[in-house]
Formats: sequence, structure tokens, C-alpha cells
Amino acid sequence: MILGRVIGQCWATRHSPRLDGQKLLLVQPLAWYDPDHPSDHLVCVDPVGAEVGQDVVVCMGLPARLALGDTRTPVEASIAAIVDGVEVLRDAGGPAFAFAPGHAPESLLNVPESASSSARVSAGNPSPAPARSGGAGALT
Repeated sequence: MILGRVIGQCWATRHSPRLDGQKLLLVQPLAWYDPDHPSDHLVCVDPVGAEVGQDVVVCMGLPARLALGDTRTPVEASIAAIVDGVEVLRDAGGPAFAFAPGHAPESLLNVPESASSSARVSAGNPSPAPARSGGAGALT
């Protein structure tokens, strides 16, 4: 899956009948992504109702088609979720995770390695932010 931001929408008057009623969005990956065919965007079918400017999780290949309920749909990318927030553990060891320059989600929380689940440090805000509880459907 890929974390990305919806940067636009596209329309196609002539399309496969299997795409009838589907909304197509342009999504720009936010983090490192190395496709077989370099591109700065993905065209994704949107079954969840995302809007331009929102951060989303995109699934690729067969999972994208399964999300639409039919593996015969001619789709390579589908939006699986609209992102409410992102947490990144600082100093976790190993290679550092990095967003592409200027592409960090607005809802990014940097979590110090020693922080408990009740104290989170928001990007650009040194004061602790309240922890989010994972309710039904929450990404945790």
C-alpha cells in the first residue's frame, strides 16, 4: 500500500463498462515509491469518497480490484482509506523514514522513541498532543 495525497480528479467519457459509476482521482505518493514505470502520480478508482487535498492509502494490483468487488475490473490502483493521521517513531533505528520534500501529511505526529502511548509530539508543535484511541475502523 502507498500513502499519497489526492491532487486532482479526471474524467473519461469513453471507458470500460466495468468503470461505470467509478470516480477517478489523481494521487501523488508522499513517501518513497519505486514503480516499474516512473511517474509522479497514480490514477486511482475511489470507492471511499476521497476529495482533492486529502491524504489516502492506495492499494495496488489484485487488492485494488478486490476492493471494488470484481477482480475483472481494469484497475491497477484503488483508494483503500482516507487518512486521519500518521505517526512516525523517531530514532527507531535502521534506515530513516522520510517523506518526499514538501509532502509530509498535515496530520503527521512524530513520536519520540521513549514516548508512551499517552504522550505524542506533533510535528511543528513541541507540546505533547493527546493520544488517539483506536475505535472501530481506526487505522492504528
